[in-house]
Amino acid sequence: MEYFSYSQKAFVYKYVVMLSDTDQFKHMSFANYLKLMFLASDALFVSCFDVEFLANNRSKMVHSRMQFKHQTVAGDNIIINVNSSEINASQFSLLFTFLIEGSAKLVGLGRQTYKFVSSHAQKPIPLPTRIRDLLIPIEVDEKNLLYAY
Repeated sequence: MEYFSYSQKAFVYKYVVMLSDTDQFKHMSFANYLKLMFLASDALFVSCFDVEFLANNRSKMVHSRMQFKHQTVAGDNIIINVNSSEINASQFSLLFTFLIEGSAKLVGLGRQTYKFVSSHAQKPIPLPTRIRDLLIPIEVDEKNLLYAY
């Protein structure tokens, strides 16, 4: 991980593919793409997940999927743009666009849908304001996107 930023209607996370991320064919493995989705999500929400917040709330993944378009190899700089969509009272989706820095070659697309539950009863709760405040600036209308997630 080199940096992350919050600009241009996207949360941007950058990762340099290491040799240890690659499989027997010297391409980044599927498990590492999944890891990157979670690392980017964690980086986005790190400011919200303090001890007090986590004492009362948990995020729960409802759905996750990925599509691969191009393989990456050790040394590639991967830019992961994270957008939000389908924000409603109790859940939201994160859209991940994986690109090779410099060439902007599309590596893959990912989607994760989350809801929040109370940490004690595990029942759905309204989307916390601090989460909604992070998601609104990076929200996109999927009808206007080039790719289908």
